[in-house]
Amino acid sequence: MLQIGLLGTLQVVHEGVHVTPSAPKVRQVLALLALRANTTVPLHQLVEELWEERPPCSAATTLQTYIYQLRKLPGLCEPRPSGGTGGSPALLTTPGGYRLSLPQGCLDAQQFTDLATRGRQAMERGAVAEAADLLHGALAVWRGPALSDLAPGPIVGIDALRLEEQRYEVLEERIDADLLLGRHHRLISELTGLAADNPTREGLHAKLMLSLYRAGRRPDALEVFQRIRRVLTRELGLEPCAELQRLHQQVLAGDRGLDLPVERATVIGAHAAVADSEPPVTLPPDVPLRGRAAEISRITRLLTEPGGTDRARCVAVAGPPGAGVTALAVAVAHRLGDAFPDGRLYVTFGDPAAPRTAEDVLADLLEAVGCRRSDLPTTRSGRARMLQAWLAPRRVLLVADDVAAAHQVTDLVPGHAGSALLVAGYRRLCGGQLGTPVDVPPLPADLSGELLLEALGGNRLLDDPSSLRRMVDLCGGLPGPVLEAADLLALRPHWSMRQLIDWMGRDRPTTVSPQRPHPFHHVVRRCRGLAPHLREVLGKLAGAGEGVLTVENAAHVLGTGLDETEELLEELVEFLLLEVDLVSDGSSERYFQYRLPALLRTALRVPMTPAYT
Repeated sequence: MLQIGLLGTLQVVHEGVHVTPSAPKVRQVLALLALRANTTVPLHQLVEELWEERPPCSAATTLQTYIYQLRKLPGLCEPRPSGGTGGSPALLTTPGGYRLSLPQGCLDAQQFTDLATRGRQAMERGAVAEAADLLHGALAVWRGPALSDLAPGPIVGIDALRLEEQRYEVLEERIDADLLLGRHHRLISELTGLAADNPTREGLHAKLMLSLYRAGRRPDALEVFQRIRRVLTRELGLEPCAELQRLHQQVLAGDRGLDLPVERATVIGAHAAVADSEPPVTLPPDVPLRGRAAEISRITRLLTEPGGTDRARCVAVAGPPGAGVTALAVAVAHRLGDAFPDGRLYVTFGDPAAPRTAEDVLADLLEAVGCRRSDLPTTRSGRARMLQAWLAPRRVLLVADDVAAAHQVTDLVPGHAGSALLVAGYRRLCGGQLGTPVDVPPLPADLSGELLLEALGGNRLLDDPSSLRRMVDLCGGLPGPVLEAADLLALRPHWSMRQLIDWMGRDRPTTVSPQRPHPFHHVVRRCRGLAPHLREVLGKLAGAGEGVLTVENAAHVLGTGLDETEELLEELVEFLLLEVDLVSDGSSERYFQYRLPALLRTALRVPMTPAYT
């Protein structure tokens, strides 16, 4: 069997015997063909590698001579035309160039890449001990600097540098795995040598500082920082990077966050991994939506259009109580299977009055992708790291429902551009990670009427069009209350629409149970999740019996100053519980008016205004 080694001196071994060519130019040709194994190397690249910008007139003939000498090496003979290569190594002439055909296992650079890939995959699924072993094995393939005995030309030289950079990437990943496994004592001597050989490589110095700190050698860790700072400022005129400076401050402060995580490395067995052929999909059922084509199109575009950065796409959708935000988000997710082929996962933060913790939500997502809950890290940060490791090589859509604050979903934002996060909330959210907020407006009156008639099943209300219009207006064009009203009438077929409207408008307490349909259900649920001071503000505003509010009359109702009143009103606007109208006085000046929707006023047990009686 033929073995070609590039990770060290150039070596060619056939059946245990070294047959490496000695002629420098022949070695260059072999190195370039091996670096590009199983692909055609064009003639002009071979010529450039050998003679750069000054090839002799006889370049083509000379190159053919070098190829002939390589074909005399055992194992690289020209294949017989009738038999092909049969899986054996061969140096082939192709249109426009030459190709070195090598089966799996012949090239040490390929062995290194395969082991490193397997190690990264193990790390992504949380099997840190296995990852460390595989990454150690990948680095063990190296015998020294790549092609160290070669005088390379411009192409082989660049490829050798690329291999060296890959080696250092894998080295740092292996050190990260060893640090997670608590092997910092063993790493100190290795990292000390690496830092000395690479005096400006900040990542290695950071790992040395962390190892020394965990070994109880804080003064030595601080000295490492001072040493690299002197080198960077003297030779490059630079200060250490932000990460290294932050680590320095943490070491100075004795930050416990630098200690070895309690959970260390969670080892997930192979049985826990979800097969790539069966991507996890945990979406609720898709339901037909009316009048939401524009919103679906916009959210889809925001989640899937190519971006100019490597950041994940995030969209935060919000709407007033009963607008159907959850149904809209789920409908979008059901339509994006092709854009996110590796999974679409739904998770909810639950009741706004008692939201679930981020730790629980992360656990749900990790269970959905095949992890055992009993194996998960106990901390939020540990679970977040595990989720991000699983997401890293995949294209996945996460749907987070019932979100009231941006901090709830911080750990769900994917760390790379392949995946995306769709947030369905009951408050407008914005921020650098969450993109542009998308509001879900009420439906137009005609669509709301059609939805109500369709839910009731036909002709029941055709003899009472005024009551139908009043019910649609009372529900504010919101699909949730409209459908709840239809369900309640279905339970009470002896009621007319007018009786339902009268019953909803009575100024008396009514128990709204989630087990029984009620048009107020969505409003009550939303208000339960508000802070107590906001619930009190809503009650006072609704009790005043006014639908339209200015800051001045709201301040009179609340007994607060104008600035405080404006802040309270704007906070309710963020929760989409107050609507805002722009009013012009005929001049260039415009001002705001706030409006408390009829459904909200009624749900808070306020008498119906004349327009609805």
